[in-house]
Amino acid sequence: MRALLALLLFSGTLWSQSAGWDTTKYHKFKSSLIIGIFQSHRDFNNQFEQTITPDSTGISKHNYYAESREFTGLEIVYDKFSLAFSLKSNPKKGSEGKGNTKSYAFVFNYGSNRWMMENSFRSFKGFYDRNTSNYDSTFKETGKYNFQPDFTNILFRSKFLYFTNHKKFSIKAGSTCNYRQVKTASTWILSANVNYNYIYNDTSFFPLTTRKYYGDYAYMNSLGVFGISLNAGAAVNIVWWRAFIMQVMFIVGPEQQWRKYSYFGDGTTRLSYFSVSGELRGSIGLNFKRCYIMFFSRNDFAWYYSSFVGARNRSLGGGVILGWRFNPKTPGFYKRFQKTKLYSYL
Repeated sequence: MRALLALLLFSGTLWSQSAGWDTTKYHKFKSSLIIGIFQSHRDFNNQFEQTITPDSTGISKHNYYAESREFTGLEIVYDKFSLAFSLKSNPKKGSEGKGNTKSYAFVFNYGSNRWMMENSFRSFKGFYDRNTSNYDSTFKETGKYNFQPDFTNILFRSKFLYFTNHKKFSIKAGSTCNYRQVKTASTWILSANVNYNYIYNDTSFFPLTTRKYYGDYAYMNSLGVFGISLNAGAAVNIVWWRAFIMQVMFIVGPEQQWRKYSYFGDGTTRLSYFSVSGELRGSIGLNFKRCYIMFFSRNDFAWYYSSFVGARNRSLGGGVILGWRFNPKTPGFYKRFQKTKLYSYL
């Protein structure tokens, strides 16, 4: 698996040296600097389901959500590099009883239309169980969910994407918008990913009323997963009137996972599993010569099922970004960088 990942990265580096594009299909804006402000909505959750004790009522099933759905962020794009960070906004009215999640996210991408390397870091602390009413008889009276203030989820992901039809298709035309697709085009995608997902709680993931269903795993309070995956899929840009664009991308594939289960008090279990992960993205908006507005959606998932406890990590998100292109003079040090072999590889 690691050899295949290295091969993809090496191949992308070699192919990037002869990059070009069909100017009748898309073109790059002369402006180097783009600044965008975005507001996003994200449903992020961890679902647990035991496979030890028969439970037809679903009492033992837990679905932990982050009450941190609204994010405000800033995106900065310069040539082949992009940087974005976001913080959660204040909870909406009517979110009482769900606690308050502390959350932030950071994204750093680089590359061209032939290939891209995407790196992201996300952190969430404080989750509520949407299935509280299944096992808590007081929920109808109080309306308060089982909130776990120390429930923490940290995710790091590095994703390599290679686009087979990069001469006619621009992935950035529907995301960072430093390219503009002027005619409809599509592409196949090859992807290699490295990710780490760490989930932790102070005592156990499961409340006292449902621990009996989990047997020897009742006090599991930590799950760390290191995964390597190879995905494949496709993307399409549909364009109307040279400015109105809709982009859809989907990739899915096998993932090799190395997991570490830890238990409150003492004990760890290390297991290796073969699973599945994937991602679905979409965007629609207007990409003008000076500015753009884009509505976007980005959803990813990973399964961590085993012979005793099934877990699923899922993120469903979407929002709107408004960006403006500037045309500053290229700094001297960056001009020198553009003449290097390293720059031609990006």
